[in-house]
Amino acid sequence: MKVLLLTTHLNPGGISAYIVNLAGYLKRKNVDVTVVSSGGSFERRLREKEIPHVWMDMKTKTEFGIKVWKTLPKLLRLIKAEGFDVIHAQTRVAQVLGCLAGKFSTVPVVTTCHGFFKFHRFSRRLFPCWGDKTIAISESVLRHLTEDFGVSKDRAELVYNGIEIESYLSVKDVKDRKVLEDIGVNVDNFIVGSIGRLSPIKGYRYLISAFYELLKKNRDLSLVIIGDGPEKAVLKDQVRTLNVSDKVFFVRPERSLVSYLSIMDIFCLPSVNEGLGLSLMEAMAAGRACVASNVGGMKELIFDQSDGVLVEQGNPGAISSAICSLVEDDSLRKRLGKAAREKAKRMFSMEDSVKKTIEVYEKALGHRLNRG
Repeated sequence: MKVLLLTTHLNPGGISAYIVNLAGYLKRKNVDVTVVSSGGSFERRLREKEIPHVWMDMKTKTEFGIKVWKTLPKLLRLIKAEGFDVIHAQTRVAQVLGCLAGKFSTVPVVTTCHGFFKFHRFSRRLFPCWGDKTIAISESVLRHLTEDFGVSKDRAELVYNGIEIESYLSVKDVKDRKVLEDIGVNVDNFIVGSIGRLSPIKGYRYLISAFYELLKKNRDLSLVIIGDGPEKAVLKDQVRTLNVSDKVFFVRPERSLVSYLSIMDIFCLPSVNEGLGLSLMEAMAAGRACVASNVGGMKELIFDQSDGVLVEQGNPGAISSAICSLVEDDSLRKRLGKAAREKAKRMFSMEDSVKKTIEVYEKALGHRLNRG
């Protein structure tokens, strides 16, 4: 089977990580896979896995804009030349482009829905572009597809994301002092950390407000946020206004996520909404005690007070209280971290996720053949 993985870009973020992991495991399963995107820093990871990447300029937020129409002929030529069996598209722009390419090439299209969207938008109603099969990454996203967008239950498939478990199981409780020194964090401080794109939906403004309240009780804390994105300047302004610049650190993800997780005592993902929460899965596999918003797929990952702590989204007081309880109670923090790691071993296998994804490809091929 030859699969074309189509995504807008390969800049740091959950979708790019999903693409890289999926491509690598598909290759292990003897699937001939090629990634097409506008590029980004995660291209390096594809090269390390010897996954072919074809650059096409589709980085735009305009789903039917000029870049889509200029890229379509190039994509169709590539599909014809390479003889792909399946197109698997990710972001909205890539889904539109992929469905157009599928229509003109007769190649079946699979899309993955990674989160929640404004289903009242006219363009999404008129041109849904969900493909022959649609993968939902959590139960919450599956309900969103079937109830809000009207995607039929025989087209929508639940496939939880997986992670490379082995990498994260190697994370120890001993902090990497070199990483701390490079960031500029006091090596003796208790560290609250997070990993994610710096965008409003991730809710980092609430985490910063919560951390400010924590510092009133305990100054031996540091907050480390790994990521980049459009809200970075706004968040830095918030930190300056609160006068906590010496305690809050923004770090571009230039090392492995394993090395960053190794320095964290507590992991917090304060998203306003979240399809599943890939970085939360990774932190759980690393054995970190986790605090996360009680929204979307994250409430499917964590059972409150059993293997993590769930808090009301957008509530700095709730976030502060949850983190404080873990800072002050070593036994609770260690118990939750251990339970999180055990759950990750059982549930977050990349092998299982890719096996189910290949089954979706096969269903899409059968669907297109039967329809044709």
